[in-house]
Amino acid sequence: MAKIETLKRSVSLCPECLKNISAEVVWDKEENKIFMVKTCPEHGDFKDRLSSNPEDFLWQQMYTSSLGSDEGNSTQPEDLLKNTKGCPYSCGLCEKHKSAPCIALIDLTNRCNLRCPVCFANSAVAGYIYEPTFDEIVQIMEHFRNIKPIPPILLQLSGGEPTIREDLFDIIRKGVDLGFVNVMLTTNGIKLAKSVDYCKQLIDAGLNSLYFSFDGIEPETWKQMRGVDLSKIKMQVLKNCREAGFAAANIGIVLVPTIVNGINDHEIGNIIDVAREFSDIVMGIVFQPVSLTGRIAIEDLNKMRYTTSDLKEAVNKHTEGLINKFYPLSLTSKMTRLIAWLEDEPAFSMTSHQDCGFATIGVLDDDNNWQPIEKFFDVDGIIKFSNETFDLIQKRKLPKVSHLIDGMKNPPKLLTTIMQFTDTMTDLAYREVMKLYYMAGAARFFKGDITQIRNNQKTFLNFLKIMWNPNLDSVADFFLSRNIMISSMHFQDAYNFDLERIQRCLVHYGVINPEDRSKVLEIPFCAMNTLHRPVLEKALAVVQETKTVDQLDNEVSELIQQFAK
Repeated sequence: MAKIETLKRSVSLCPECLKNISAEVVWDKEENKIFMVKTCPEHGDFKDRLSSNPEDFLWQQMYTSSLGSDEGNSTQPEDLLKNTKGCPYSCGLCEKHKSAPCIALIDLTNRCNLRCPVCFANSAVAGYIYEPTFDEIVQIMEHFRNIKPIPPILLQLSGGEPTIREDLFDIIRKGVDLGFVNVMLTTNGIKLAKSVDYCKQLIDAGLNSLYFSFDGIEPETWKQMRGVDLSKIKMQVLKNCREAGFAAANIGIVLVPTIVNGINDHEIGNIIDVAREFSDIVMGIVFQPVSLTGRIAIEDLNKMRYTTSDLKEAVNKHTEGLINKFYPLSLTSKMTRLIAWLEDEPAFSMTSHQDCGFATIGVLDDDNNWQPIEKFFDVDGIIKFSNETFDLIQKRKLPKVSHLIDGMKNPPKLLTTIMQFTDTMTDLAYREVMKLYYMAGAARFFKGDITQIRNNQKTFLNFLKIMWNPNLDSVADFFLSRNIMISSMHFQDAYNFDLERIQRCLVHYGVINPEDRSKVLEIPFCAMNTLHRPVLEKALAVVQETKTVDQLDNEVSELIQQFAK
């Protein structure tokens, strides 16, 4: 038997010269791991671990298509640019891209009040200031909202540290005014730790969610990851958000740990425990295995690399088996469009590559213990049913509902009327019929007897709200009712770069085109941070003095001393 099996071939980058080179994803059966291997004619061989669990890796390659999530669900944007330089060098967005963005990402500045070793963008390191004007930010927002056929409904304001900007509240309000359904702020939280009132102002501005950098609870972790002990500051942020009324305002916090093997991978259990402690305001955790941008020795690469398979093992060890399956995000690509259609809401579809992101839901029971989502719902069943329902809607067909009422002594009259409608019904009537059909069908995938439902009322009732009133608000209610998303976004670097993933990326940066400032460039996340960021930001940099490393250190040290008193 061959010790190495090639699973697929793709195009990657040489980590040294950043030129396109061929790559293979292989299963090393002797080590029982999945690797990307590639050779640059000039710089030699490269090998990077993608997964330590071949069984899971092989499963995720076929899972979404096996349930019908991929077929007949294109979201490719219109009016794409010509690919003149080859992919991924023609980002703007070019005609090779296959998926519409779900998240419009705008860096408001590269200034920051920290100087983290693992950061994508920091003016203290870069030596220049990148900071679009308010009008330029609006121009970028409008570009995203004008994408057809499916514009992004999520706006993520990032940096640098976006809370440094004095006009942040106006930027949030403008995003709401332009029709973004969810405005998310990425932050290290330092400014929120200083002031409950600042947290309240974020609520008043219309913020929907907080993407909060949170690498652990131990002082030494923070010193290694961010250069200074932020442990008390980070906990104060959560306390201030709670006091400010994030729960009442339905603002969910997402904890975002960057995980580096050998530095803070031991903190995964601690992070999960913090999410449990603050489950009234924390709706999820997005673990981000470190993306190793820049050149690095192969020995350091192997030492620092952390994968989704490692994460799953660590989560299960701490929670006694919470993750049965780490579902690819693209599994829900039709379900999210269906939910939006049923309420005539803006469309949203996660047509990402199967290797880009994974998630499950951890349910906190009445004893505050973690339970897997599969204990409550037949996940495969409800996804497949959702996909089939969406396919019917795409063709404007009516369902055959006899299987839903078989065995019912007195089936609801409203349900039986579905079979009596014809294609002459109005669009509104068709939508209402399909909503009723979906609600009735989805109920079949609840698990457990009446005792289990009674003991876990919040989980079942909030899921029923999604069925009855399917929109992002009801989804937020579900996740803020002790149902916490546990997910992983393993962003790429030059070592594991896969062009297929780039072409289906859902998180797109928006930047002003330095060659024609009347236009906006739209760049997939991993392409931006691996290739395009330094070139574009230098071209758009403003002449402004940056704070020195010593100044940043002094400011943070003063804040730490304040919380130590």
